[in-house]
Amino acid sequence: MSTQQEVLDFIKTLKPGFPSVGNDTNLLENELLDSVAMMELVLWSEEQYGFTVDTDDLTPENFATLDAIAAYIDKACSAA
Repeated sequence: MSTQQEVLDFIKTLKPGFPSVGNDTNLLENELLDSVAMMELVLWSEEQYGFTVDTDDLTPENFATLDAIAAYIDKACSAA
């Protein structure tokens, strides 16, 4: 399973009824994720993949889309 799909599956557990989105859909600009959901996603990422998200990395560039989130996770995993 791709990282994007794993992230999407987790988001769907947080937000039942979450719409179908593309990997490049901006989840923040489209108000699909709020700050609480983002923090849950960060905590899940840390637990699921075994790394710590640096506060400097909590940016829209890293967490706005499924592609961005997956790229950040993959990069963090390879650095860990």
